[in-house]
Amino acid sequence: MFEAYLPTKLLFGVDSLEKLPSLVKPLGNVAMVVTGRSSTKRTGLLDRTVELLKKAGVESIIYDKVQPNPVSYDIDEAAQIARERKVDFVVGLGGGSAIDSAKAIAITAAMGGRFWDYVEVGGGKKPDKALPVIAIPTTHGTGTEADPFAVITNPETNEKVGIGYDVIFPKVSIVDPRLMVTLPADQTAYTSMDAFYHSLEAFLNIDANPYSDILAIDSMRRVAEYLPIGYKDGSNLEARENLAWASTEAGITETLTGVIANHAIEHGLSGFHPELAHGLGLCITGPYLLEYIFEESYERLAILAREVFGISYLTSRKAALAFIDQLRLLQERFGLNLKLSSLGFKEDELDKIANVAYKAMHNVVVKTPKKLLPQDLYEIIKRAF
Repeated sequence: MFEAYLPTKLLFGVDSLEKLPSLVKPLGNVAMVVTGRSSTKRTGLLDRTVELLKKAGVESIIYDKVQPNPVSYDIDEAAQIARERKVDFVVGLGGGSAIDSAKAIAITAAMGGRFWDYVEVGGGKKPDKALPVIAIPTTHGTGTEADPFAVITNPETNEKVGIGYDVIFPKVSIVDPRLMVTLPADQTAYTSMDAFYHSLEAFLNIDANPYSDILAIDSMRRVAEYLPIGYKDGSNLEARENLAWASTEAGITETLTGVIANHAIEHGLSGFHPELAHGLGLCITGPYLLEYIFEESYERLAILAREVFGISYLTSRKAALAFIDQLRLLQERFGLNLKLSSLGFKEDELDKIANVAYKAMHNVVVKTPKKLLPQDLYEIIKRAF
């Protein structure tokens, strides 16, 4: 048995952003546009979005302090502004950080208090309302346009936590691949592999189901085929369209199923080292996790070997090993097989990272097809060190 609840109106396709005015008219007259500090300004996308909102008679209040790994005190500040300015809805414009921040702001502005009040390891309150959210992604990685999740870090505790509430499903998501052509090569690789690992982990999740499996396999296949093209030529719209759809598919798989311990581990890593790109962190530890849970997952990995990389003539165990090898080879094409020690991590902090990751993301760890404790997370991180 499984459930599917996907209430988001999704517009997907080149130039779909032009539909924004007609979509926001029912939502109110004042919008908070949540974005990062530079990219949407540099490309002119922020100004363009403000103009499109203006066409619908909507006033825009800009919050442009979002960091690559969003932090809770920025959420609290933006939510206070939203309450004071009587914001009707929130527009997340940018990568996953901007859209996740928009979701968190939407909760905090509607419910009051601080954002950390609504995190399981914080106040533990469950929100029953949020301002409507419009998601406009400029990267093809997080899938946040198609799920009820947001990831925010508490810099006081180094806890990087994912929340998931139905009230923050985006009301509308506009996925326009043309907005992604300016994504630099390294971010193209990081975000695409984030989508790949969303789908891979959902496929291995103990709650995997036929609906999520179909989307997960197709998502991984598209990343494997089109990432090398998009990495080499960022202006290739066919590649961007396929990578964007892979990301949206992956977001839906997260909603239907969810991720496993690799995401928990990465949240621990970037909670302590916010400069670590999320997709890169997943690539560093991902193959080591697959090796660690091999006995419990090799039959599923063998399916992926055939469906994603075309490896079908070996036994299940050999095919599963070949899948891990091919994953490493794919990552190597983009320089993603790094060691944590080369990125400034220290051996004496690994145990604390593992424990915080386990505490903050325990609900994800338990969905892994092998029972894992903090010591197991430490062993996986140590292998990647």
